[in-house]
Amino acid sequence: MPFIFFDTETTGLHAGFDQIVQFAAVRTDNDLNETDRFELRSRIDPNVVPDVQAMLANGLSIEALTDQHLSTHYQMMRDLNERLLSWSPAIFLGYNSIRFDEEFLRHALYRTLHPPYLTSLHGNARNDVMSLALSCSASGDNALRVPLKDSGDPSFRLHDIAAANGIAVLKAHDAMFDTQTTLELCRLVKKLSPDLWRRFVRFSNKASVADFVTSDEPFVLTEFYGNRAYHTPVVFVANEPDQPNGMLCLSLVEPIEELASMSDEQLASWLLSPPRPIRRVRSNAGPTMMPLWEASEEFFVGTSCEELEDRAARIVEDEGLKTRIERVFSENRAQYPEPGHVEEMLYTKFSSRNDATLCDRFHSAPWSERHAIAQSFEDDRLKELALRICHFECRSALAPELVQAMDVDLAHRLMSTDARPPSVERALKKVEEGRPSSECEVSDIGLLEGYGAFLSERRIKIMRFLEAQ
Repeated sequence: MPFIFFDTETTGLHAGFDQIVQFAAVRTDNDLNETDRFELRSRIDPNVVPDVQAMLANGLSIEALTDQHLSTHYQMMRDLNERLLSWSPAIFLGYNSIRFDEEFLRHALYRTLHPPYLTSLHGNARNDVMSLALSCSASGDNALRVPLKDSGDPSFRLHDIAAANGIAVLKAHDAMFDTQTTLELCRLVKKLSPDLWRRFVRFSNKASVADFVTSDEPFVLTEFYGNRAYHTPVVFVANEPDQPNGMLCLSLVEPIEELASMSDEQLASWLLSPPRPIRRVRSNAGPTMMPLWEASEEFFVGTSCEELEDRAARIVEDEGLKTRIERVFSENRAQYPEPGHVEEMLYTKFSSRNDATLCDRFHSAPWSERHAIAQSFEDDRLKELALRICHFECRSALAPELVQAMDVDLAHRLMSTDARPPSVERALKKVEEGRPSSECEVSDIGLLEGYGAFLSERRIKIMRFLEAQ
């Protein structure tokens, strides 16, 4: 299967409220030979307020982010969706992508009325090259050299680990250069540790992950916190309720003899006590795993392979215990408040097939007809997002009184002092608080001054607009 390496540059860290402003992708064959590439850029939407730290990191000036010669975000996502679909099926790979770039891609597709789970549908699979780098370090096979920070801790920043392994870093925080760097890392691992590479590719496929996890055989799950690997021997217990890609596994580190005699309250306390014995595995997130018989003894946490296999067998055979663990865990897991903004509602529900068809009609219809289509969605989230697209892309196609109402709503949002979403008011405060000293780079000083001037001017315009209402 071919691979798609990709990277994004964004206006901040919040996938719902921030925006992709640069997307780059390189397609390769199964042997990692490049077959195609593309790069897209967009200007920011009217409701997006860039985070000053993100601007300093990627070096994008406010002039670059508001360049009217660039595509709008909606136009960019139309082109991006079409191009990635034409490359599918493939395995999508990025660096720290599942927690960051994938989230931005999903939210951007959702906000522009495209099916958000592109990298998991159409025969596609996905994984994260940062996990591959962490696995190389944890395996001890020296496939990659891991540099150390001044503190003595390992550094898994893409550019640090690339430089430590002789890969030229031409331009940091540029989507295409970062994509190429990620590809070079994979070529190196494939060459020096083919077994690790094959396992990485195998577990990019969620069906392969699910088959491995639910086989009733114990295995070692490797998780990474603070760039350090933690290995836990586990066995599958149950599928996670309401999470089609989630699986619950029980740690085999502690003896299990007393579990059957515990009350529900005692079992809940045990399940929720750190380090929590229930480990959640997502079949679509490229987990790092290996069979118990392949693992080093150091992963057995003071026990033997035989003892761990015995504990696993007793859990597998006790259907009543597994059912109780699933129920008690589900009843006592943390509950999160409902999101208050449409940008944060991607994961609240799935849209209907009828609405998916309407999305296609919306994209292909003349702007004069899109407002009516927007009102036909069953899903209120899609209604709001479709109307916002019309407002940003072709406001002349909307009734003047509707445009006026939406302009007022946007102005209030941009002047808000609430914690979210980002606003001009709070961004200006961050710029003022973060004025650089004389020791800072000249480019950073210029970038901050330019952004501060832009925010001040926009603030004045918004206040004048609201005063006139």
